[in-house]
Amino acid sequence: MKNLVKTIAIFLFTIWISSCSDRQKDTAFITTATGLQYKILKQGKGKPIVKGQEVLIHETTKYRNDSLVFSSRDLSNPLKVLVGGNQVIKGLDEGLKGMKKGEIRKLIVPPILSKRTGNITFPHPDSTLVYEIELIDVVAKKSTIIEQREIVAVDTVKSLVKWTGFYALKFDKHFGTVKLKNGKWYLSNGIISGGEFYIDMNTIINTDGEYNEMLVDHLKNEDFFETDVYPISKLEIVKMDYAKHPKIEVEANLTIKGVTQPILFSGSIEAISGQTIFKSQVSINRTRWNIKYGSGSFYDNLGDDVISDDIEFDIEIYMDN
Repeated sequence: MKNLVKTIAIFLFTIWISSCSDRQKDTAFITTATGLQYKILKQGKGKPIVKGQEVLIHETTKYRNDSLVFSSRDLSNPLKVLVGGNQVIKGLDEGLKGMKKGEIRKLIVPPILSKRTGNITFPHPDSTLVYEIELIDVVAKKSTIIEQREIVAVDTVKSLVKWTGFYALKFDKHFGTVKLKNGKWYLSNGIISGGEFYIDMNTIINTDGEYNEMLVDHLKNEDFFETDVYPISKLEIVKMDYAKHPKIEVEANLTIKGVTQPILFSGSIEAISGQTIFKSQVSINRTRWNIKYGSGSFYDNLGDDVISDDIEFDIEIYMDN
């Protein structure tokens, strides 16, 4: 009987620990590319708000030591804010986007995102701020801000594309790099919304140490990329969906050997030492771009010479400061 009670107690304790772990995961902070951290304390309802909508909010602002800076709950009415209208600090503006009516969020705002406009300052302007914000209501249902598009160049020196090609069933592989010739990001109201990137196929190299010169020559000839005729490949990002942030769903068009095909992949945006970096892993079926050499999908009796149709790319694109 004692063993049964002990077993039940251990079982219940395990379930409790598991549920605590799940709750901790659910309440973990999400860090954005700008350095803002946020987590949802209470879920809201309705459509997420976007830049240009006017909303009513309550906010409580504290320093990290929990000392109070400001609370709108001491006022007779909630605060009216134009989202993205530079009426509040950058961190709060960013933290409001995507909220739903009734939602409560906690924000940790670094000093770089807490500069006030006009003559309003914090007693300790270089301190990290902690916000708790509640979206009370949405006043303007439609955005009142006209979207502005900005173009930012790519840092081609730091940006790099790593490639990996496989033999049949991916039992063995070759890998290397290829460089960007040039490129540009498109920003809509400060958010990356797309871009165009041109890849210099003549810069392709093999870095796994085997058959380097012979392999590169083969990759450049008509069996693969035919770089004397098609020296440039192009990746055009047409849509970036932030609904599952920090994971970003990307729609793009990839042009290789004069053939353009749509592709879907996911990526992320990081900020390191003040520079914005887009990272992604992309896998394509090369035969969609008429690269059929050694493909078991098109040729029989290849034996050990079958080459996988898949090519994988690790992409790092740096935004020029």
